[in-house]
Amino acid sequence: MTQPHGRPLPGELHVWWLPVPPGTSSGRARSVLDAAETERAGRVRRPERRHRFVLAHAGLRLLCGRYLGTAPGEVAFERAPCPHCGGGHGRPRLRDAGGLHFSMAHSGTAVLYAFSTAPVGVDLEAAPARPGLERTVGAWLHPGERRQLHRLPQAERPGAFLRLWVRKEAYLKGIGTGIAHGVNGPPGSYDDEWALLDLGAPEGFVAAAAVRGGAPKTLRCSSLSPSAVARGTGAGTGTAVWSSVREAAGEVPRSLLAKVASWPAPGGDGMERTPN
Repeated sequence: MTQPHGRPLPGELHVWWLPVPPGTSSGRARSVLDAAETERAGRVRRPERRHRFVLAHAGLRLLCGRYLGTAPGEVAFERAPCPHCGGGHGRPRLRDAGGLHFSMAHSGTAVLYAFSTAPVGVDLEAAPARPGLERTVGAWLHPGERRQLHRLPQAERPGAFLRLWVRKEAYLKGIGTGIAHGVNGPPGSYDDEWALLDLGAPEGFVAAAAVRGGAPKTLRCSSLSPSAVARGTGAGTGTAVWSSVREAAGEVPRSLLAKVASWPAPGGDGMERTPN
């Protein structure tokens, strides 16, 4: 059995960043995927996107396995009931997780993961926004959000739009509906049970998290090595750096992922952790 890693405590959010630059190897990562994930990967036509899909899902299994104390290939997922219709297409969750919740997002050359004792959602978008993205999905914004954007100078709107969009998607992923049931409600503004956090992602990305139950008091950030994921069933992630930042409830943590992602990773097979 894999040695379990310390789970998030109540009021604590664990955030992981996995860079997947072009040319990285998938290695044995595909071997830890289940049949459904392997089939989905096979449907991705573009090789670079297929490669990123494989590493993203293998990375999720590695992290879940470390938290649960089990092999990555033995991690079992299921879908929660949809809160709108009750169908089996709600938020992904771990089977028999004992209160551990997760969310994953990937965009461009990076993957973002979050773990918490409360339902959580994260979203990530490459910046600047893809051409035409605001025109394509801008109509789904709440009228109040559109008014906020239109008050800004034209040059500031693309960045502001991305920040609005990742917050909205993080919230919708957290509650388990995604965009299938509409997205034009003001995310979080009508739901006091959820806190929205802007995450300071590395340059070229915009990220946000939504956590049920209020803003976390502690945010722990770490980078995950692509080579560790490519090892698949290897001795663990092995290249993590931890940072603990105490935040007063309601304050927004910023510029944390950028700092963590630039740190050199320690050697060895164990998970290293800096003192609080």
